[in-house]
Amino acid sequence: MAVTFHFHLKKRPNKKGEYPIYLRITANRKHKYLTTGLSVHDKHWNPTQERIRKSHQNYAVLNRKLEIMLDEARAIQIESSHGSEDSIDRIVSELRIKDKPDFFKIANDLKLHFMAEGRLTQSKNITNVLNKLEDYEGKSNLELSKVDVTYLEGFESYLKTEFQNKPNTINHNFKVIKTVLKTAYKMGLIDSNPVYNFDGAKKSRSAKKVSLNIEQINQIKNLEFTKYSFDWYVQQAFLFSFYSGGIRFGDLCCLTWDNIIDEKLVYTMNKNEKSFSMKLTENQWNILLSMNDTSKYIFPFLNESNDYSDPIILRRAIGSRNAQVNGKKSTGNETGLKKIALLAGIDENISFHVSRHSFAQYAIDNDIPLPKLMVALKHSDLATTQNYIKTLDEDAVNSTMEDLFG
Repeated sequence: MAVTFHFHLKKRPNKKGEYPIYLRITANRKHKYLTTGLSVHDKHWNPTQERIRKSHQNYAVLNRKLEIMLDEARAIQIESSHGSEDSIDRIVSELRIKDKPDFFKIANDLKLHFMAEGRLTQSKNITNVLNKLEDYEGKSNLELSKVDVTYLEGFESYLKTEFQNKPNTINHNFKVIKTVLKTAYKMGLIDSNPVYNFDGAKKSRSAKKVSLNIEQINQIKNLEFTKYSFDWYVQQAFLFSFYSGGIRFGDLCCLTWDNIIDEKLVYTMNKNEKSFSMKLTENQWNILLSMNDTSKYIFPFLNESNDYSDPIILRRAIGSRNAQVNGKKSTGNETGLKKIALLAGIDENISFHVSRHSFAQYAIDNDIPLPKLMVALKHSDLATTQNYIKTLDEDAVNSTMEDLFG
């Protein structure tokens, strides 16, 4: 006789007023019950489909857990003898072993989800943390029940002593851990989230960001290099970033002439895939008109004959070129921006990102309102722009640029 599987609600609610969901396994008219670890209010349960209704805010995630459990039960049943009481005993026994929520499994599921969405940085961050956790545990599995405040404190100490990680790196790692635990809590796999009582993994005080004043920007602008030489392109790219609200190097690399539309610079940011548009000012036009308009990329840091459709390959190429643009500071052999700073008489260890800091400081010095500055910097919120008000529209960006550069 075949083994059948059905989900149903327990008759009595728990302390939250929710009804636990059980898997009923039947063979030869004998039943075995196994908790799924999930519970919902009866209004969210569809008894006909044996699934959680869409009215529940996490219905998709919870239904996926039910489907995974059902698939595992059927797989075990196929491997065992069909229709016997021994068969359902084995199914229950093996499912109980598999049913222990595992940190690595949830994290890897999140990793796959991020990869599918093209969020490669988040995916890579999860891999880095799991590698450290595996080193800490000596294995690639970790029961969620083990992860409490004491465990988190121990892992933080391990990152400090064994990996020699700095506070900001540890804080970055714990953001991943918090995301995984938050997901587990939403899935109903843990009753409480231990991070709420964990007071560690603090960021260190931010070091003062290097920024250049307008006189120093003009000193860079006044340097003379052979047109189309590497130093000239680095100079022009740095200035263009400054005049464009601190456009990031990764975005600047990918700019093509197709990004110039109706006297505007229109592009999609690599960091968050958000579209952005700004009216070009005279300073930007002067740089653009000096570029070689027969090449694919406005700033030829990427090889136009290469295929960058794979985001991993693109990211690696950008990283390599960014290092070259930032340059080396070895005395007498300075390159890139280190050489430009030296020639301009600027005693600062500048990188390409300094153009962004310099723009922000220049805007603040010229009393540009922070809400406008937030939009000009392409921030998605005000956490990085002094925690101020909400985003404005494209007109705010255009007027900001016109206010600054005319």
